[in-house]
Amino acid sequence: MNYSTDPLVRPYRDGDEDQLVDLFLAAYGHPITRDHWRWKLRGAGSLANVWLAQIEDRIVFQYAGIPLRIQLAGVPATAMVAVDAMTAPEFRRRGLLTTVVQRAHSNWRDQGIAFVLGLPNEHWGSRTRALGWQRLFPLQWLFQPLRPEGLIAYRLKAPWAGKVTAFGSLWNRWLRTRFRPDSRLRMENVAIAGDEFDHLWRRGRSESLVTPVRDRQWVDWRFFASPMHTYQVVLAQDDKGPAGYCVYRIKRASLTLLHVAEIVTAHDHPQVRDSLLSHIIEQASNAGAHGVVALAVTGSDHFRWLRHACFMRGPAFMVHLVPLDRQLPAEALRDVRHWNLTGAEFDVV
Repeated sequence: MNYSTDPLVRPYRDGDEDQLVDLFLAAYGHPITRDHWRWKLRGAGSLANVWLAQIEDRIVFQYAGIPLRIQLAGVPATAMVAVDAMTAPEFRRRGLLTTVVQRAHSNWRDQGIAFVLGLPNEHWGSRTRALGWQRLFPLQWLFQPLRPEGLIAYRLKAPWAGKVTAFGSLWNRWLRTRFRPDSRLRMENVAIAGDEFDHLWRRGRSESLVTPVRDRQWVDWRFFASPMHTYQVVLAQDDKGPAGYCVYRIKRASLTLLHVAEIVTAHDHPQVRDSLLSHIIEQASNAGAHGVVALAVTGSDHFRWLRHACFMRGPAFMVHLVPLDRQLPAEALRDVRHWNLTGAEFDVV
């Protein structure tokens, strides 16, 4: 069909997701459900966060952002995490990316959004810089093997290698010497996000320049309400109350892997994260997992801690930022030490 009219650029309207789930399949080659779309893009706030290009009665492009509540230099603010820029295949290379992204960012600036975070991919090409995206730092996958014999058997396609478990036993015994768990901590699996998470947020609030708000509302939306994955949330408590939590899920495919979505701790209890990671590894071992996978910002304290815990480097992708608030401290934001990010802020865990 030939379309001669210019595209209409507009924000999302109720019911658009009926076309958008089909557009997602056409753009990415795998499906998304309506429930997943609504949770991801309409579940974290009421801002005009989804922008579309429509030609006649057909939606041919989407650019969206997930609103992210943050503390910016100790003051409440809102950022956007850009996701799911997608074009109907026959409408690519027609300037829709530039047109819609510029309109969305202008609107978000007017709504008081401080900045946009994103992971622009290689298909954006020169448009990345032209649209104002600035490189920050890599977000890197890290991997800790737990069953090295199983990994060798998988890579070599040699099932007999998986029966040689002596090395794996030695490796796991040595691995436990890298942690200093606190035996006084109590680990509790939780099924709902209660007041404990608000208490932990107040107790462990980071003094970083940029810190996402990880309170009860965040945990409830990001993990318990997700229709995409089933997460296990574990709360660590000491005599003062909640001291930290971790979130993970187990993915079973050719290899069984435990994916760590988030580890959050109070700053006055340095052994909490060792205890949470020790608990994660124990759960992974009980599930027969071949290893544990996590995301961390390269160069951050969290990254260095995971590396000390024998996590190996994997693929990385560059985090970019578009400043919208003209008062942002641009130089400070380029320094990884001023951020307190985890992989959970993005839609990849």
